[in-house]
Amino acid sequence: MNPFPILDYIKPELFCDRNSETQELISAYKNGRNVTLTSIRRLGKTGLIKHLFFNIKKNKEDYRLLYIDILKTEKLQDFIQVFSRALLIEEKNNSNWLKKLSVLIAGIKAKVSIDNITGEPNFEIAYSKPEEAVQSLESIFEYLAKQKDKYLIAIDEFQQITTYPEKNTEAILRTNIQHQHKDNYIFSGSSKHILISMFNNYGRPFYQSSQMLNLERIDIDVYAEFIKKKFNDAGKQIEFSLVKEYISFLDVHTFYVQYFFNKLFTYSTKVVTKKHSTTVFKNILNENEFVYLNYRNILTSLQFRLLHAVAKENNIKSPNANSFLRKYNFSQSSVNKSLKTLIDKEMIYHEDGAYKVYDVFFSKWLERL
Repeated sequence: MNPFPILDYIKPELFCDRNSETQELISAYKNGRNVTLTSIRRLGKTGLIKHLFFNIKKNKEDYRLLYIDILKTEKLQDFIQVFSRALLIEEKNNSNWLKKLSVLIAGIKAKVSIDNITGEPNFEIAYSKPEEAVQSLESIFEYLAKQKDKYLIAIDEFQQITTYPEKNTEAILRTNIQHQHKDNYIFSGSSKHILISMFNNYGRPFYQSSQMLNLERIDIDVYAEFIKKKFNDAGKQIEFSLVKEYISFLDVHTFYVQYFFNKLFTYSTKVVTKKHSTTVFKNILNENEFVYLNYRNILTSLQFRLLHAVAKENNIKSPNANSFLRKYNFSQSSVNKSLKTLIDKEMIYHEDGAYKVYDVFFSKWLERL
């Protein structure tokens, strides 16, 4: 098995560090605290949650676990469907499943069928009135409250609820969640500023209802030692300094580090050299070049030029500085407008006082233009 998975969490042996964050999450749910977990995209939030769940199952703790990704949801009805489906799949492994199934689907007014291949429930929900969705959501929480089991429920990309057309979604969810005294929640997401606003602004329904936990980058030395060991365990030699060089080069950004070393592990022989690393990195950029070139078609010329400039500068702190504007022939108004668009499109993000291109590989490709 390639020891650098990139698609999903597999097992603890292939998961690097995050010990303090894991212990903080354990302390939270054992002491009845909800947690809001934030970080930039692809830094490992989902992996951390699944690592936590793996350990809870391994230790046979008395918790039912639900992981719900709501990134693709667009309205409250979608949220109910995703939430209900995850709950039904989890309840399938419990006693009195059919009885519980009938209670739950009656509450959400769903048409349910069972997939002949996977055995998992498929169902359709269609509400003609907004209040029907609210009533169905209340039914889900009433169902949870009546169960003897304790639930730990992770809702990923939680900031998505702020985009729903139902303007009172936050208040509806907060009202229901605050009465779930035996159950705990992890609200995670990559839009840090939105989540901070949701949970720390007075007047918002979720104000101070959750402990904040921001996921930082893994310590570079710890990460390098982990990666070197995985190569060594497979009978491959690689220098610690080479591993550390590429982790730093890839901004210690978990997904891109994992992807690079996944490819390097596949490509390399028993002794991994700088030449192997260089070749693999060039191959990655070449494989994705058609995607990067297509950005020129979907962005304005000015937006693409700004992306290029941010990549070239590698952490631009003052995009309105005269030196930056003159160097790349921008006006202040055009930079501000394009920067906002690129942030909204999640192609640029702001961290520690600097602007960066989100996709590390894309940023390195832009640097070479």
